[in-house]
Amino acid sequence: MSARAARRPAGAIISVLLAACQPLPHPFANDVPKPGSPMLALRDTATIAIAPLAGGPRATAEKLGPAIAEALQKRDIAASDRAMGIASYQLDGRLQAMPRFGDKAAIVVLWDLRDPSGKSLGVRAERIEAAAEDWQQGKDDAVARLAAVSADQIAAMLQDKAPVEAAEQGKLRLSIRHAEGAPGDGGTALASAITTLLKRQDLAIVSDSQDKIDLVLDATVTVDKPIAGKQHVKIVWHVRHGDGGEIGTVAQENDVPEGLLDGSWGDVAFTIAVAAQDGIMQLIARGAPQSAGNS
Repeated sequence: MSARAARRPAGAIISVLLAACQPLPHPFANDVPKPGSPMLALRDTATIAIAPLAGGPRATAEKLGPAIAEALQKRDIAASDRAMGIASYQLDGRLQAMPRFGDKAAIVVLWDLRDPSGKSLGVRAERIEAAAEDWQQGKDDAVARLAAVSADQIAAMLQDKAPVEAAEQGKLRLSIRHAEGAPGDGGTALASAITTLLKRQDLAIVSDSQDKIDLVLDATVTVDKPIAGKQHVKIVWHVRHGDGGEIGTVAQENDVPEGLLDGSWGDVAFTIAVAAQDGIMQLIARGAPQSAGNS
């Protein structure tokens, strides 16, 4: 695959966004995976405690906890939004509603799964569209769809093998620079968000003032003039060798409501970074020096 082929769609820009084993109480006795379930071997009968969801709309947030617990149970994963063991994994979620277009609106949920020690196993974002009133009222069908797609991602995180410790392989040294051309505080917000995510990938995030840099990540942001109340926004992430040679790019673009990104980006930057993360990691792996991981 060409390095420049590692691209992510830009729906993420307006998909903006932007919590052992003691037994469960009696009401959740059926949460335990069936004997022989693949999950038993993967995480030693991991139980997931679902924290109350942050954000809104509140009607959807209040229903999503029980819905994701039910969806995980259907996948033979013990989960509860009401009980928590001392060795439970914890699932935190945060909701953000997108600006509505007509009678439709998208909602984004950002999930963070942590093991009993508090270490993050991964961050995932899901986006679902439905009638705007369905989100405001917490309609069961819309909530169930969001829970189902989220449960698939969470199950995949449980199945993934734990990352190899950096002490065993050595760390690739990556410098992350501010995004150029971003309105508001987007330049620093995007850099901070992607730094938070890539630190979980066992990369050494270093400053340009430090001696050895293997790779550099930066971004350019272009915002067109408003047309009919909308602006076209394009973000291009560049991964380069320490000497400046480009490895490839990851692009995201879309039309957003006029002025949406003029002030504080907040959770918008984090959601954009989540969507770009996989493509960026492909380029980082492609550009890793041969000596990285073998020192």
